[in-house]
Amino acid sequence: MHNITLIGTRHAECGKCNSDELYQIIGNIQPEVIFEEIPPSFFDAYYINKTRNNLETDAINKYSETHKVKQIPVDCDNVPSESFFQDHGYMLKRIEGLIDINGFNYRSLVDSNWAYVQKYGFKYLNSVCCINMNDEIYNTIEKSLQILNNGKLFQTHQLMSEINEKRETVMLQNIYKYSEGHSYDKAIFILGAGHRKSIMQKIQKYQRSEELKLNWTFYM
Repeated sequence: MHNITLIGTRHAECGKCNSDELYQIIGNIQPEVIFEEIPPSFFDAYYINKTRNNLETDAINKYSETHKVKQIPVDCDNVPSESFFQDHGYMLKRIEGLIDINGFNYRSLVDSNWAYVQKYGFKYLNSVCCINMNDEIYNTIEKSLQILNNGKLFQTHQLMSEINEKRETVMLQNIYKYSEGHSYDKAIFILGAGHRKSIMQKIQKYQRSEELKLNWTFYM
């Protein structure tokens, strides 16, 4: 009862990280419920009107053609503005353009991460190696921001961290709330691999504090 497998993914296809591979993973688990990293207000765009799509929704659409499954969007509906994402992209471009060791490290780490995703797909995205790589990238970003010493860039980085923290908390709250009122044997929670370490840490806290104990498995 209430068995959930956490699967780290990415939203765009890259080599072995593609919708067919994710479909095979989902098919092997045979979930009755899929918790999705999308806001409830986006659900129709992905699954009814189909004006949006990504790697995960393509795989889920294929699975739902032959399996009865309940899809639960659990992300926060308070989506940041497009201008914020532009500011965040600009921040990363500034870091990428640094000509010191920090810029070199950032470029090398991002390139290596891309290459590992392309070659190993979900095996890499759900590994300790990926967690360590994301930690290194994050640390390099913070060191680079110290060099750039730009208040607007600091603010953008801090806001992104706060947004992700809130989103992860909301997603887990929604999963536990749904599970309190519904019975199921097998479920999956599909989530961007960049959130995997933080979500796993939050799950450990929830397991200690929540009355309902979910049976979590971390896909590897």
